[in-house]
Amino acid sequence: MNRREAIKKTGLALGFAATSPLLMHLIQSCDSKKPLGWKPQFFNEKQALLVAALANQILPKTDTPGALDVGVDVFVDKMVGEVYSKNEQKQFLKGLEELEKNSESKNGKLFTDLESQQQYDFLYGLESEIQHLSFDSTPQEKPFFLMLKELVLLGYFTSEEIMTKHLDYQPVPAQLVGCEPMKSNQKLRVGNYF
Repeated sequence: MNRREAIKKTGLALGFAATSPLLMHLIQSCDSKKPLGWKPQFFNEKQALLVAALANQILPKTDTPGALDVGVDVFVDKMVGEVYSKNEQKQFLKGLEELEKNSESKNGKLFTDLESQQQYDFLYGLESEIQHLSFDSTPQEKPFFLMLKELVLLGYFTSEEIMTKHLDYQPVPAQLVGCEPMKSNQKLRVGNYF
């Protein structure tokens, strides 16, 4: 092998080695689905991704953590899987399925495939539809979206991060001072302090 051929082959090998990671990154980035980062116990992966997308739209990250930052999607998976009755679980899964069908018929795409603004607009429409309904507090009578919102809010406001860093959590019972005026910079006090 002469010197020219050796340089040519070395250049090709180096070029391939340098571009391989870039090509792999481009191929992987074509996949629009983000990995969960946790293994669902009750939901399948598609349902868990949908719950995560819904929770992220209900409580997105702002100057405070969003629902996904404090693990609300994991909380919903545990609550539905371990606390809900079989009928409530069926109702929840049916609600997820109907939401996807509704999104596909209105937008031509599954909810998880929509852009963020489209997801927001879709959920805003769902919220508008259920605002005028009156129902009992039993889960069987609640619209699916309301069941989901309640779980998301419960998981968010009872998470350790939110309770301890963003609310004035009082974990130990203390003296009850009724009708105490709030200070201008005081956080909302929550916990079992009564």
